[in-house]
Parts: sequence; C-alpha cells; structure tokens
Amino acid sequence: MNRFIRKSLEPGERIVYSGRLHWSYTFAYTFWAVVLVLAALVLAVYGAFQEENNNYFYYGALALLVVALVIWIIGRLVHTRCEFVVTATRFIQKDGIFDISMTEIPLFKVETVNFHQTFFQRMIGTGKIELVGSGGTCHSISRIASPMDVRRAIVSAINADGRQAALEDGAPVGQQSPAEQQTPTEQPSAVQQPAIGHDEEPDLGNISKESEN
Repeated sequence: MNRFIRKSLEPGERIVYSGRLHWSYTFAYTFWAVVLVLAALVLAVYGAFQEENNNYFYYGALALLVVALVIWIIGRLVHTRCEFVVTATRFIQKDGIFDISMTEIPLFKVETVNFHQTFFQRMIGTGKIELVGSGGTCHSISRIASPMDVRRAIVSAINADGRQAALEDGAPVGQQSPAEQQTPTEQPSAVQQPAIGHDEEPDLGNISKESEN
C-alpha cells in the first residue's frame, strides 16, 4: 500500500480491501521489454558465431537489454500510478507518480456501486466500477484488477457502516427498547375499610333495646 494512503488514514481506521490497476494496463511496456530482450539474445548468439568484429554484436545486445530494463521500470511505475483502498468508512484513491492527487469518498454518501465488464475483460479479470453518490455525482475506476471483489468489498463496507450508524442512534426501527418491553404488573387497588374510631364509645341504650326485642 502506498505511503500517501497510509498517511491519510485516521487513527484506528480499518482497511477492508486494497487494490490497484490490472496488469493489462501496462501490457504494452511489458510486451516491448520482452521483445527487446529476445532481440538482444538473438544478437548475442549471432555475434558468437562471428569470427571478426563480434564485439559490436555484444555491445548492441547490451544496449538492447538496457533499453528493455528502462521500459520495464517505466511500466512498473505506471502500474503503481493508481492505487486505492476501501476502509470501514471511506473509499480512498491515489493517482499520479510525481504529482500526487488523492480522492476520498465517504461511504455514507455512496448510493449505488455499478459494475461494467466486457467479455474479454471477464476472461482476463479486469473491468470498471462506478460509485454513484447523492445528487448524481459519479466516480469511476477503469481497468482495475478483480472488479467484482472491489464492488463486493465496497457494498459490504457500506452495509456495515449503515448498521453501525443505526446501532449508535438507538434501537432498530420496529423494535421496542428493553424498558418498553417490560410491562409493569398491575397491583390490586386496596379496598378502603371504614375506620373505627377508638375514642368513640358504643351506645349501650341501643344495644339493650335490640336485646329486648
């Protein structure tokens, strides 16, 4: 992973996926480097069978090898021109070799992740993805390696970030909190009995009349 991307990470930010361009992006550099190496070998073998002035063939072969090495190094630099990572909350992309530019997209702003791949690209394992955000903004990356894995990682990170945000806001929609789920037990109302005053004396006259009847 590029050091510019490492510097842009927040403390404790977790990387979910790390990707780069497909090898076909620099296939022309690799192809011409191989052609020059083969030409250098042919020239060296031909010079070995020459009895005179064979040093010129060796010098020519050495020059071809140097040019092939330079082309291969340029191809490697171009291959690392674009690198990107998917973290738990962001998509970060680095572009450039000497002049560096960084692109950061928060995952909560991404609404759709589109995927494009031709038949030939499917055979060699490359393709294109598009991050469509709110308001119709679009950010695309072409000729990347394993585009389906990149899309899957972005979608999974978006879903995980949404679930985490829902948990931080509170209980999920439609689910009662534990306090609401506990129904208080109804206590029977106490029957009020008439209080008998201890200071009042019973009417003895009424008692005696009732007993005579």
